[in-house]
Amino acid sequence: MNLSRLARASLFVVLCLAHVAWAEDDRPLRALTLDQALAELDAQSPTLVQVRSRVADARALATQARVPLVPTVVAAGGYTRNSADAVVDFSKIQLPGLPPGALPSGPLVIQPLGVWTVSGTVRVPLIIPNSWADWSAAQRAADAVAATAESARLQLRASLAQAAWAAAAAEEIVAVSERAVAVAEEHQRSAARGVTAGTEAPLSVLKAETEVVKRQSDLAQARANRERSHLGLGVLLGKPEPLRVLLPFEASDQAAREVQSLVTEALQGRPELVAQEAQIRAARAQITAARLRWLPQISGSGTLFAADVPYPTGKKEGWRLTLDALWPLYDGGLASGKRGQAEAALVTARAAAEAQRLNIIQEVQDTRRDVSVAGERLRLAEQQRDLATAAAASAKRTFEAGVASSLDVLDANDKSYQADVAMADARGRLGIARVALDRALGRMR
Repeated sequence: MNLSRLARASLFVVLCLAHVAWAEDDRPLRALTLDQALAELDAQSPTLVQVRSRVADARALATQARVPLVPTVVAAGGYTRNSADAVVDFSKIQLPGLPPGALPSGPLVIQPLGVWTVSGTVRVPLIIPNSWADWSAAQRAADAVAATAESARLQLRASLAQAAWAAAAAEEIVAVSERAVAVAEEHQRSAARGVTAGTEAPLSVLKAETEVVKRQSDLAQARANRERSHLGLGVLLGKPEPLRVLLPFEASDQAAREVQSLVTEALQGRPELVAQEAQIRAARAQITAARLRWLPQISGSGTLFAADVPYPTGKKEGWRLTLDALWPLYDGGLASGKRGQAEAALVTARAAAEAQRLNIIQEVQDTRRDVSVAGERLRLAEQQRDLATAAAASAKRTFEAGVASSLDVLDANDKSYQADVAMADARGRLGIARVALDRALGRMR
């Protein structure tokens, strides 16, 4: 009697949990195809927004590195107040022997008491060898950041696809659990009929009720896992709402290809290797820039100027052209220090590129093996499901014929349920493994 009350109380709790899950199911669930979900991911993912901002920052730094190579225009203006002025009035100077008009007719302002001036200068770099190499290094560094951002984007897309496969497995487990509940309830009714007919002991009804409670509990947990998976998909897209992703039919199997062809494809398509190669080119450009710092830099400039007080030439405006040459003879070890830093960066970049290449080779082989294992596990899970289903059907028939016991039916139904769950899990793991292989090959674009 106590067991019966405990079973009924547990059933009540599980039904309450199931009611909560069903209430959550009443909320509208947005469904997208995988391509649509990936497009939304690219458009609005907060993670990708941060990644793109880093690329924009690197491009802006490359633009700053180009500044010494392009003409610059500067305008200036100001007012100057001197403590005293110096003016020569040639009209008051009488020198014997000078013909008329030999001296200026007006006053010559050497230093005005106060003067407003404006000027505009255009500077044109002519030969700046090290700046070209610095600009090239900054561009290559920006390319490396862009390739790294693309790698992050592909990884995020792969994570979304894998989460979609996990959610699909959770949905299938919910369907399996619902069928298991229906089977357990049917067996409960069958056991109750047997007790009424006198062919079964009352204990078989209690065991059947316990099985119903257990399956209801599994169903509540499965629905909670499904809700969690749907919400996780929505969060990946940057929205706190559940989302369902419709997956395409997986017909091809990359794991069947030769390892060498897969490795070749991965080494040609992975953005991580592009990023490492860009880092190597950037380090080489920095070495070149350090060597070119010893060459002279030549630039030309032109200036237009004007004032409200005449210059010593007697005019209030004028122009000036200059050709400037700068040749560093000793810079305190700056050039050699930059060269040593760039050479160390080159060694690091080459080592990182080789390590990345080896990691990709290992990743391709591991994911290919995972796909093969997942495919074999799915095949065995399907075989186990078929056998368990046949065993459950046989146990049901023999129980109804009075040959098998209720415990045999419960055990067969439990094995059938576990086989269905294992098959759903194996199908999801195969999808996740295939996505991982596509990511290893650089295909999640």
